[in-house]
Amino acid sequence: MRFSILILAAGSSSRLGQPKQLVEFQGETLIRRITRTALSISDDVLIVLGANADLVEQNLCPFSAQINTIFNPNWQQGMGTSISLGTKQLAPNTDVIIILLCDQPFVNTEKIQEMLQMFASFQPPIIACQYKNQLGVPMLFDKMVFPELLNLQGDKGAKAFLHKYTDKIGIVDFQEGNFDIDTLEDLNKLSAF
Repeated sequence: MRFSILILAAGSSSRLGQPKQLVEFQGETLIRRITRTALSISDDVLIVLGANADLVEQNLCPFSAQINTIFNPNWQQGMGTSISLGTKQLAPNTDVIIILLCDQPFVNTEKIQEMLQMFASFQPPIIACQYKNQLGVPMLFDKMVFPELLNLQGDKGAKAFLHKYTDKIGIVDFQEGNFDIDTLEDLNKLSAF
C-alpha cells in the first residue's frame, strides 16, 4: 500500500503578520519541522505553497531532493483549493493521503504512525484527530474519498464532507493538535515551550 503526505503551507498568515511557515520553534522553522516529520513516514511528500512561496521554498532547500512542491495560484481562495490541487497531483500514484498543516508544532512521527496502524487494522475511509471535542487535522484519507477531496473549493477543508462518513471515521486522540499558530498570542505561548 502506498501512502503520501500532503502538507498545506499556502496561507498568508494575515492574523499573525508574518509567514507562520517560517516561525521558529525549538531551533527549526515550522515548515522544516513538519517536513522532517513527514519524511520520517513517507518518501512521497508534496507541499502546497502560495503566499510567500519563494521564501518558504528557500527555507526548504535542505529537503529539496526529497520533496515535491506545487504552487497554488488560487491560494487566496482558501484551503480547499490547496487540498484539491495537492490531491490531483498525488491521487494517480497513491492509495492513502495524509494531510498535515505546518502550524501544528506538536504533530510528530508517533501520532502519524498511530493513524497508519489504525488504518492497517480497520481500513476506515477517513481517520481524523480529535481535540477539544472536534475532529481535525492531521487527517488520513483512503482513495475512495479522493473524489471528495478533488471537489473541495474555497476555504472549505475536509470537514465540509465529514458528516457523510460519520459512522466510518477512525478517531485518534490528539489534544496537542488544538494548539496552532494564528496570532501573536499563540506565538508567545509557543515560546514558553
